[in-house]
Amino acid sequence: MNNKGQITLEYMLTIIIIITITTITTTTIIDQNEQNTIQNAAQIGAQNGADKNAYAIYYNDTYNTYYNENLKLLTSNEIKIIQITTTKTKNNTIKIHTKAHTTTLNTNEKQKASARINYYIRKNIMQTFNKKTSNIYYEPAYSNNYQIKTEEIQWV
Repeated sequence: MNNKGQITLEYMLTIIIIITITTITTTTIIDQNEQNTIQNAAQIGAQNGADKNAYAIYYNDTYNTYYNENLKLLTSNEIKIIQITTTKTKNNTIKIHTKAHTTTLNTNEKQKASARINYYIRKNIMQTFNKKTSNIYYEPAYSNNYQIKTEEIQWV
């Protein structure tokens, strides 16, 4: 440095590089944190949906349909959530893929259980991010920066 109180070009470039790296790193960490929060909310929602059986509260028409056509869905079933993965696609959309297992439900009952599990995944994500929905099915769900869609559950 010279005696005129001016800082050198190297010092200024070093500060600019540090600020740039810090900004990029912070943005990446915040984005990754949001994706992790979506993943965790999906896991909790999926487990809630899988556990909703005998103690669940249903709309009248849903209860009557289950009672008349899918009575097993109103009793305890062993549905295990095997895996939940997310895929980030274009336009800030995240797709959630779920794998589950059960030996007690037939194909039609699995389809209804799948819809229920996906509903609770979307609902829990919306509640986690304090978002309001325009429909009762939370389709699609939203986080702060992403639109979240659920894929049909794969039964293994």
